Amino acid sequence: MIDEFYDLFINEAKESIVKLENNLLLLETDTQNKELIDNIFRVMHNLKGAAQMYGFEDMHQLTHEFENIFDRIRSNQLCVSKVLIDDTLKAKDFLSDIIEQKNLGEHGLIFLKTLESKYNSENSESLTDKTEKSISNSKQETSVFCIVFSPDVAIFERGLNPELVLKDLEAIGATQVVVHEKESNWELQKAKKICHTAWEIYLATLENESAIESILLFYDSDEFYIANLSQLDTIEDPDFLKILAQYYSNQSLDIHLKKCTQTAINQFIPSNFKRHTRESEESNLGVLELEDAAEEQPDETSSIEPHSDSKIIKANRESHINVSAKKLDDLMNLVSELVIYNSVLDAYSQRIKDEQLSALHENFEKLTKKFRTSALDLRLISMGTLLNKFNRQVRDLSDSLGKKVNLIIEGSETEVDKTVLRTIENSLTHIIRNSIDHGIETPDQRIASNKSPVGILKIVATHSSDNVVIQIHDDGQGIDLEKIRKTAIAKGRFSADQHKTDKELLNLIMEPGFSTSDQISMVSGRGVGMDVVKRELNEIGGSILIETEDGLGTSVTLKLPTTLSIIDTLLLDVNHSNILIPLLDVEYCYKEKPEKLHQKNSQYIEYKGDMIPFVSLRKKFNYVPNNKSEEMVVIVNKFEKRFAVIVDDVIREQQAVIKPLGELFANQAYFSGGSMMVDGSLALVLDTNYLFYDTE
Repeated sequence: MIDEFYDLFINEAKESIVKLENNLLLLETDTQNKELIDNIFRVMHNLKGAAQMYGFEDMHQLTHEFENIFDRIRSNQLCVSKVLIDDTLKAKDFLSDIIEQKNLGEHGLIFLKTLESKYNSENSESLTDKTEKSISNSKQETSVFCIVFSPDVAIFERGLNPELVLKDLEAIGATQVVVHEKESNWELQKAKKICHTAWEIYLATLENESAIESILLFYDSDEFYIANLSQLDTIEDPDFLKILAQYYSNQSLDIHLKKCTQTAINQFIPSNFKRHTRESEESNLGVLELEDAAEEQPDETSSIEPHSDSKIIKANRESHINVSAKKLDDLMNLVSELVIYNSVLDAYSQRIKDEQLSALHENFEKLTKKFRTSALDLRLISMGTLLNKFNRQVRDLSDSLGKKVNLIIEGSETEVDKTVLRTIENSLTHIIRNSIDHGIETPDQRIASNKSPVGILKIVATHSSDNVVIQIHDDGQGIDLEKIRKTAIAKGRFSADQHKTDKELLNLIMEPGFSTSDQISMVSGRGVGMDVVKRELNEIGGSILIETEDGLGTSVTLKLPTTLSIIDTLLLDVNHSNILIPLLDVEYCYKEKPEKLHQKNSQYIEYKGDMIPFVSLRKKFNYVPNNKSEEMVVIVNKFEKRFAVIVDDVIREQQAVIKPLGELFANQAYFSGGSMMVDGSLALVLDTNYLFYDTE
């Protein structure tokens, strides 16, 4: 159980650190944005508390320092500068290191020691006038929230203490709190490590709702409800009224709301918040009162009694839970087994020709497809979780190269299988680094070419049928095709008198060890990168297309499968061997006479008025001719380019559970995976990406 909560802390800390980096990069372009400053403060504050709970002392100290720094920024005692952004980003990197090794290390400790002196007086200013003005205008700026906080009965087993939430809320405003206890008083519940208590908290504050949500970061969305009482229509909110109706009668509810709200406002002094606690051990109604309100005489609200059953009704919100990757993988393995058994049932059904069995299989197949779709959806995550990471990379790399680059990301909400996303991260990194290093010019070079000094790097992710397409485009100088041609000749790839198309020259970039860079740097020039990209994409059934135009820029398009585990395929027969081809790549199938296909040793056939190349798998695999009167032609469409695959026969469509072939077959070119057939035999998955380049 302890390990489970520790893992939960690690995952949530990683998510918070990602949010921290994104907010810092946005703050760099909008240094006066109070919401971003508040968000960064909240991340530091929440990480500090959680780090101390789980024994990450270095994280606690580092976040404490930056919590103080951004608190001074919030109070206008310190200004946001590029140096501050750089240091906070550096702190973010150290936080990531701490998660992996649980301590700062020597460099981190040195960095931590410099912070206090560096930001003790830098950019500070006196704010006496601003503070006085803030106090005088506090009522106009104050928002009042009602937070109904009902932790789960087993909240202590998750390593959380609900009382800390009350203290954190008191730290950002004035509170009036009503405690609804059930079965026993709160102190007894704490001793037994169970929770049957709900808190009704009225908060007057200058903060917004996101600040409150940050305090409740480690609680599920169905454990709290936040209502903004500053909005006139809140009292008519049916969800809010339904929750409070569990505690009060209709006649007393309106009076109760007004009383508690006004008490919180009256006690709100921005420069001097007071924290008070009053326990109620003998009554089911306990009130945490402010000192100035303690002497008030009881009125109508004091006679309000909570209902005997004070269990709170949860708000009707969509909630989310974290599920380990292993559990999702196990689920997909079970789905894969189900798909295989469905194929077995299909084979028996066709063989026996029984109507009841056929009907049973039809229903079983429908359920299998629904189950498969639902299971695959669980593995889908948005592209933004990866693409947003590149903001920092582009910032740091462009600075180091003396270039100005504006990164534009579109389609962050596009979803893809988590395994696909993890596989392409390195590939995208290579491409982005190449775009900034080789493609986008320095400001002086761009101005000389009548361009804006700031280059544009645009990443767009979209869905296309059952695929995800990612395009990385830069408006740089483009790829020098003539330089590629000369380098290829010098390396002996082809002779000077051989003509090569632009596409053939661009394909050379993705060959191992091929580089046109004159110098080796920390960024590029070692002849590695694009060949790795191509190999990684081939392994997951993806493909890559490069297009360039001199002086205008380069586009790299990646076509990826939405998921890897189970795909729809077309089952082919070649010399009694089972071959699978992804159905998404297939445009059309038809029969043709062998003499028409193989006349004059031509490797082209006519299709829809065009001559397209073809590949005979029987010839490729060195099989003898089958002497059949007809052969099957499968038209494949990749990146709007058509080519044909000649096979003996097309058997049927089939859902296939794809597995890697292993190291023994790692160097073969034609197959990207394998799948088990219903009779126990192996079917190989044809690599259409290899054929795409092989038919150039």
